[in-house]
Amino acid sequence: MNTGKISARYAKALFMFAEENKQEESVYNNVKTLSQSFTEVPQLKDALGNPTISKQKKKELLITAAGTQVCAEFNRFVDLVIEHKREEYFQSICLVFQDMYRDKKNIITSTLVTAAPLSEAEEARMRKAVESVTDGTIEFHKEIDPDIIGGFILNVETYQLDASIKSQLRTVRDTLLNKNAADA
Repeated sequence: MNTGKISARYAKALFMFAEENKQEESVYNNVKTLSQSFTEVPQLKDALGNPTISKQKKKELLITAAGTQVCAEFNRFVDLVIEHKREEYFQSICLVFQDMYRDKKNIITSTLVTAAPLSEAEEARMRKAVESVTDGTIEFHKEIDPDIIGGFILNVETYQLDASIKSQLRTVRDTLLNKNAADA
């Protein structure tokens, strides 16, 4: 069975249903929260695939993982997926739905990774820089990774600007190693 086709069909159905009921943003927020839950709690996917867990428990898991305050459209969709025994595809459905929503609403995802927290002014400056080179709305995420030592790594959709100290040190090291290898 083709997982991609199943996920795409269910995601498209959810998108169309949410659009008809003018609840795209609410459903998107529920799906985004659920998708984040799948990332933070990998056991969630295992629980959904477990045949010994009742349909009601699976629904409760999904609703809780989606933020407890889910819209009626998302709630009905969860019922549909569980009734058709497709709950193991929920993570993929969430990812496809998010892509569809972002495409339709012209939302561009951007992640800024820094070694330490940014001030509000620095964050606003980075957000403005990203907005100036894109045509869509920016969905801006921040991450802190002390391993990059300093500087930042900016991801915008599929593009990456790595201005981290760690990357610069790696470049210097590689240059020195290559120069030493050439001199030997």
